[in-house]
Amino acid sequence: MGAWDVTAAALPHLERARGRVVFIASRMAVLPLPLAAAYGVSKRALAAYADTLRLEAGTHVGVTTVYPSMVRSPIHDSTREAGLSLDGVSRPEPLQGVVSAVVAAVTARRAPRDVATTRRGRAEMALARHAPSLADLIVLRTVAARVAAGAFAKAPLAEGLRRRHGRAD
Repeated sequence: MGAWDVTAAALPHLERARGRVVFIASRMAVLPLPLAAAYGVSKRALAAYADTLRLEAGTHVGVTTVYPSMVRSPIHDSTREAGLSLDGVSRPEPLQGVVSAVVAAVTARRAPRDVATTRRGRAEMALARHAPSLADLIVLRTVAARVAAGAFAKAPLAEGLRRRHGRAD
């Protein structure tokens, strides 16, 4: 709700200034991963809000959504400690690439619509949008390989995932 509230409060000023709104979503908004449903849904909602805002105010305000993948930061520590790390499923990318993508979006002559932060990210987004069944298959196979390798073995919250993959404790 924070993005919604802040944008709503700033919108009259942004309209007058022909300003920009840049949302930082996540590639999980377009390429969901298991064990992170709440996160992915929240990022998908943010992307949907950006799409709606673009249609509502886009004649006067540039609206961009940036879609980074995982960036190494302390936010992942609790997930890793719980045995739910998506390492090996989601690839970390450098923070500088995310910053560069945001700066490019803000300084572009025209606000770009959707921005991936790496070439791989552009490919993943295109795959998720244009071949969603294939994207799902790739994610399913990657997760199955991680489960078979023992990932999530100590995570109570992943018990169902392990069981469905024949790796119940």
